[in-house]
Amino acid sequence: MCNHHQKTNNNRHGSSLEHGQAHEKDHQSWTRRSFLSTLGIGALGSGLMLGGIPVNAMARTKFLNRLASANTDRVLILIQLGGGNDGLNTVIPVENDVYFQKRPTIAISKNEAISLSDEIGLHPAMSNLSPMWSDGNMAVFNNVGYENPDRSHARSTDIWTSASDANQMMGTGWAGRFLVEDNPDFIANPPEFPLGVRIGGSSTLFQSEFGNLGVTFGGASQFAQFLEQGGFYNEEDTPDNDFGRSLSFARKIANSSFRYLESIQEAADNSTNMGEYPNSGLSRSLSVVARLIRGGLQTKVFLVSKGGFDTHNNQGSTEGGHANLLRDVADSVQAFYADLASDGLNERALTMTFSEFGRTLDENSSQGTDHGSSAPVMVFGPVNGGIYGEHADLIDLDGSGDPVYGMDYRNIYANILNNWFGLESASMSAVLEGEYEDLGFLNVSTATSPGSKPIAFKLHQNYPNPFNPATVIQFSLPASVKVRLQVFDLNGRLIQTLVDGTVSAGDHQIRFDGSNLANGTYVYRLETPYGAGSKKMTLIK
Repeated sequence: MCNHHQKTNNNRHGSSLEHGQAHEKDHQSWTRRSFLSTLGIGALGSGLMLGGIPVNAMARTKFLNRLASANTDRVLILIQLGGGNDGLNTVIPVENDVYFQKRPTIAISKNEAISLSDEIGLHPAMSNLSPMWSDGNMAVFNNVGYENPDRSHARSTDIWTSASDANQMMGTGWAGRFLVEDNPDFIANPPEFPLGVRIGGSSTLFQSEFGNLGVTFGGASQFAQFLEQGGFYNEEDTPDNDFGRSLSFARKIANSSFRYLESIQEAADNSTNMGEYPNSGLSRSLSVVARLIRGGLQTKVFLVSKGGFDTHNNQGSTEGGHANLLRDVADSVQAFYADLASDGLNERALTMTFSEFGRTLDENSSQGTDHGSSAPVMVFGPVNGGIYGEHADLIDLDGSGDPVYGMDYRNIYANILNNWFGLESASMSAVLEGEYEDLGFLNVSTATSPGSKPIAFKLHQNYPNPFNPATVIQFSLPASVKVRLQVFDLNGRLIQTLVDGTVSAGDHQIRFDGSNLANGTYVYRLETPYGAGSKKMTLIK
């Protein structure tokens, strides 16, 4: 709770503790909205419980239809860090004196942080992510945000989930804005499975002008009872007036959604988790996602969430409230990928974290931080691991005294849509406004369909890693093409060219011997006509 009112330099009234009742009202508005969303107030459709976790299914949208047409078995998992995660204590500028001056009690030293580079460290509570980082399965995007950041929880969440500018009021989510009008037959001919599933998090992501298609059941048994007794709403038994016609339409929406929930229940019943998870809400949500993926549900997008990141008071440093939140995120993600890796499903799952904003550069007098601006984004799975973008400049600040964003959040969305789901630029432009650069963090440029041969190259993590003195680098090609495989040091100096010529289609293994090299991290890069990819490997003698 925010019960200490301290002075900050934020310019949005209600964004910090010093604003008193306005700040409390801001929280009440935010939490009331989340509460109503959880209850399904003003919403349509249906949901259920799996393992005690409420699950909502979203009907077909234009965005999701485009994903379906991409003919891919890949999935995207979005983890919403509700409340505004403190990015400066998550991905830490360990060599920046300004950081330590502005945060006298909560700063984390270089010796305490997990080293990501000479100048950047990760919060030590996230140590369970170290293997994913070392294996090249974690990408960190520095200083992500948008122009003129809004410091209201609700409004900034809307911006992130609608993919809008700060001065745009879209009212619909980037995954749901084309619902109904653009798909007039989705009620008459609903799909057999949901293309999006929400387990907590913001309902705005899948919002349509008719509301979010989610009303939550009390449990899976109640859901089963509806199916057994033909428990669809009666679409005809309504008053013959405007209200009755609206109610009939709402019941049609709900009846369509029940069919999606049947496929969710079926997938959950046909699978189980193959690993241990921590005892937390986020872990349980991710364990449900893993079950649904393993159970054959053909859903493309999942949204899960963890709240509590509004750390105005007693935030802590290496230990404390913020550390506990980050530890849960790290432990849950690690358990999720270990579970999927048991039967090779980890290569199908890409996971991205996001939060509505970062925290202030200045520590407040309650030993916490207030609503800020930009923050890092983390992406896990089949990525070109590493650091993307420059860390926040702590000297050239915005009007509120906080860092100016360096990377537009929609750039990451665009790369996922294009390079993960294989959507063409023309299709993607209907989902995201504007043009965005290829960041290169996904090394497969075209999606694959279930059971098919790869239709683009694939660069695998070397094995073993770390290695001494030799390791094997594997890659796959869809056709006989000319490729180049090279090894570099972290300064970009060429160490060795392993392949430079035409290579046949299929899987290939190349042995690399580091006997003559010093201990350290090296990068291997594969260049093909389909694109290029790189990964890190570590030599430890």
